[in-house]
Amino acid sequence: MRNRGKLTLLLLLALFAALPAAAQPSCRLPQQVPVQACDRHEAPRGRSGDFDYYLLSFSWSPAFCATAAGRRSPLQCRDNRFGWVLHGLWPQYDASRGVTPSWPQYCSPVAPVPEAVLRRHLCATPDPRLLQCEWAKHGSCAGFGSAAAYFDAMAAAAARLRVPDPPAEGRGSATAMTAALVAANPGLQPAMLQVLRRDGRIRKIRVCLDSGLRDFVACKGTGSR
Repeated sequence: MRNRGKLTLLLLLALFAALPAAAQPSCRLPQQVPVQACDRHEAPRGRSGDFDYYLLSFSWSPAFCATAAGRRSPLQCRDNRFGWVLHGLWPQYDASRGVTPSWPQYCSPVAPVPEAVLRRHLCATPDPRLLQCEWAKHGSCAGFGSAAAYFDAMAAAAARLRVPDPPAEGRGSATAMTAALVAANPGLQPAMLQVLRRDGRIRKIRVCLDSGLRDFVACKGTGSR
């Protein structure tokens, strides 16, 4: 009974602390944001609009900032302090298709994301290069007419979620993080999300949504990235 009461208290604290995901209305931005096309080179796969559901992905910024890569990211790890940041909105294939890896990518060439659009979303995704590559790799397959429409849809989907900070400053279990997410979001079930840990820390959360971005759905893809 004592352990059950402790778990209930932890969940209530998580609910109280939960804020809309990546909800940072302002942050310190550079005077100029470079506009450069995605410099990754990966083979294209699939067709725009032909997919089954979305993965909405978040990253725990303190875990990233503790790495060598994070220490090379002044916007995210020196000039600002973030909790959860919005990583991407990824079209996915259902496992029943038998496609591996289970997502389309680089479905068609795209123009670089304009600076005004980058600025509008840098307080949620504090990396211009990542935004460019998210648009090129995943946005090109999502069926939106522009980068602005894609990132606005991603932000709107994220705003529907309440994501508590991970337990034990990121060193808690995936089970506890899953329980806190389910408690904070009516309709969300464990099969509809993924909690990823690495090097003893919670690093990422992924939530599965239908292709219309209306409802949570079970995560039915295969493979990882």
